Amino acid sequence: MLDTSKKLSEVLAEALQENGMSNKMLEQEAASVWQIIVGPTVNNATRNVFVSKGVMFVELQSSVVRQELLSLKKSIIERINEMVGAGTVTDIVFR
Repeated sequence: MLDTSKKLSEVLAEALQENGMSNKMLEQEAASVWQIIVGPTVNNATRNVFVSKGVMFVELQSSVVRQELLSLKKSIIERINEMVGAGTVTDIVFR
């Protein structure tokens, strides 16, 4: 029998979880909030951002920006996880 008492969002979340897709979607969302968290100036110094298995990889054009971000790494991870979901990003690698 079909359970019609669930919200569509709950059904979708369950289906994604069953198919192993929810983590990938959260990782993709984490990469997309990067620009919001770091702002336009730092984002303009960024070439590529992606998340794989909980690790965010950020390719940067400036070693000065890389050093600054290294000092802010913990707080950036916390802010990403607040926006996307706890535990989505466990580390950031700046290249």
